[in-house]
Amino acid sequence: MTLKEEFYTQKVNELSTLRNEALIDTFNAEVGNTTWSNPRGEFLSALNDEISKRNFKDDRLIIKNGRLSIKKRVKLIDNQLSTL
Repeated sequence: MTLKEEFYTQKVNELSTLRNEALIDTFNAEVGNTTWSNPRGEFLSALNDEISKRNFKDDRLIIKNGRLSIKKRVKLIDNQLSTL
């Protein structure tokens, strides 16, 4: 396993332990951040995968064509996402 794969796996494991609200808080912390690096890309990929697994209603607000969109903050109420 490459270092990149290990980092991704570590982030997936960390994110999978978060409650839904904490996962959305983690997503919201990334909104507007334009900094880019390979580790951040792996983190966002892991975040995308974990959000996708949760089957939130209206996840299309933050997942477009299978990719995470970090343009707008969202809130989660009763498993339903909506923009802030």
